[in-house]
Amino acid sequence: MAFRSAEEIVKDDRKGAAKLLRDALESLRKLEKDEIESYLKTLVKKRYSMTPLVNLANQIFLSLEQGEEIDSILEDVEKDLLSRSQEASVEMRKLIKSKDHAEILTLSYSSTVIQTLSTVEKVTVLESRPKKEGKITAKKLSDEEIEVEYWIDAGMCKALERVDCAVVGADTISKKGFLNKIGTRPLAIISESLEKEFYVAADSSKILPSEIPPPKGETHPTEEVWDNQDDIIVRNDYFEQTQLKRAEFVTENGHIKAEDIRDIAEEKEVSKRLLRIHPLIKER
Repeated sequence: MAFRSAEEIVKDDRKGAAKLLRDALESLRKLEKDEIESYLKTLVKKRYSMTPLVNLANQIFLSLEQGEEIDSILEDVEKDLLSRSQEASVEMRKLIKSKDHAEILTLSYSSTVIQTLSTVEKVTVLESRPKKEGKITAKKLSDEEIEVEYWIDAGMCKALERVDCAVVGADTISKKGFLNKIGTRPLAIISESLEKEFYVAADSSKILPSEIPPPKGETHPTEEVWDNQDDIIVRNDYFEQTQLKRAEFVTENGHIKAEDIRDIAEEKEVSKRLLRIHPLIKER
């Protein structure tokens, strides 16, 4: 993979968190030791809404504070963080199989979810406006010879009536809720009203330490939704938070509950360097 600057990664709004994490790790390996901290600072300050990048910086900072060598740190972090997504997918597949779920609905793009759904019979994918990342998900699953239906976001209720359950990813999971592509919260609420199971498939790198405030989401250019409308207020929020109680969570450690999420968040150690540079820490 070609080197990607921290600026390129923080501006990438097409790839999921796991893919950006891989890009960051591979790029960090190509930097000199004295360039690494600056690279990580940029990731944290400009893309703090993507928790795997924050946790990546935290894990590297903690290891540096303990006197470990950077080459060894990056090797260990890569093995640790990148294996979690695969393990979370395996655990989610086990649960789906045990429940005899054959038809599943998802939205947006998550590499963990795509790995999870690669063995089911049929997947319904919501388009996920405005960037329509659902198209990427639909195409990847179709390439795996899985039957795919592609729906507009507004049809989520009707689409959900036709499937066994919903499975989504997450960019951030905190003790206050989880952050994912806008449309996730109504999907969770509708799932509850239709008595359909609603799962979040995400490894523990998505869980934010309790000392770090959860991100507020991101607002993107309004032109992606509707351009040249000076007399109309156009909103383009990419993410929204959903209460933990509305979902069941599956990580590399298996099927866990909301209270388990809170315990994991409380137990996570935070680097002093991360506390100094995190934008939301400074705001408090």
